[in-house]
Amino acid sequence: MIDFDDKEVFTGLGISDEMIEQIHTLMSYVDKIRDNGELDIFTQLFQTDFRILTYLVGHQGAHPSIMADDLKVTRPNIAANLRLLEGKKMVVRVIDSNNRRQIYVNITQTGLDYVKQCEAQLGYLFAGWFNILGKDEVNHLLKILDLSSNPKVMTDDLKKFKFGK
Repeated sequence: MIDFDDKEVFTGLGISDEMIEQIHTLMSYVDKIRDNGELDIFTQLFQTDFRILTYLVGHQGAHPSIMADDLKVTRPNIAANLRLLEGKKMVVRVIDSNNRRQIYVNITQTGLDYVKQCEAQLGYLFAGWFNILGKDEVNHLLKILDLSSNPKVMTDDLKKFKFGK
């Protein structure tokens, strides 16, 4: 939760007092959910190593530079995460027999098992939330997420937003 008086920051953006209060309430709930540990598995979705594993589920034999482009991650970041995943025996890198400079990546059974375990935990978390919300609220949540994930709906300001700038 932000612990400074941010009303001036928000009102400078044209955000009403009522919406500022709603933002604070939302941030407070997110803090509580995080403190309860419910977001731990959810945040895995956004970690580069997990994103690589889920990418490889559908793209066996992927080239690291293509993975970097598709996942919108830097090539050094992909290389570092591949080393980490290889150390955990979740991926293997295979050298092309026709061109030894070409390396391709495959997910191992250990990696597949990890992805399945995470998906099961996420399913359990989401099912719990859905049971609490009920059908109408779940449909409302899915509508919000659908709108939020539509690039045509996002404003240019949101598309350009980066932390620390």
